[in-house]
Amino acid sequence: MADAVCRDVDPEVFFPVAESGPLRGEGVGRAKEICGGCPVRARCLAWALDALPYGVAGGLDADERSELRRGREASERAAAFRPPDEVPRTALQEWTRQRGEVIAAGRRALAAGASRERVARQFGVSRRTVDRWAATQTAGSTR
Repeated sequence: MADAVCRDVDPEVFFPVAESGPLRGEGVGRAKEICGGCPVRARCLAWALDALPYGVAGGLDADERSELRRGREASERAAAFRPPDEVPRTALQEWTRQRGEVIAAGRRALAAGASRERVARQFGVSRRTVDRWAATQTAGSTR
């Protein structure tokens, strides 16, 4: 933070004493003015989102950072539960390729005599999945 504008400012400016009212507004406003032209504001905000529960940092007060944090967490949760048809085609193709390789390797392990429990552990799948692999393998050999 050697390039931060606030490096020579009293840190108390960024932690207003008043919790509400016009004095808090003035204190927060003064701190935000200092942050406004800072060349490292984005890095400061990124740090503050994870590490600073109080005060003004990165041009935002604690309430604003909390709101931003909630929005970021909601976006991350939404991305984690995105239906496959919303996944970019190349990512879906890569996932399908990798999945196919895991299935083929699991079936080879079963054919080589590995126990179903061992195959499930080794490939990070459920025993039920291994049972399906084995059933498909058995069905394929009787055709």
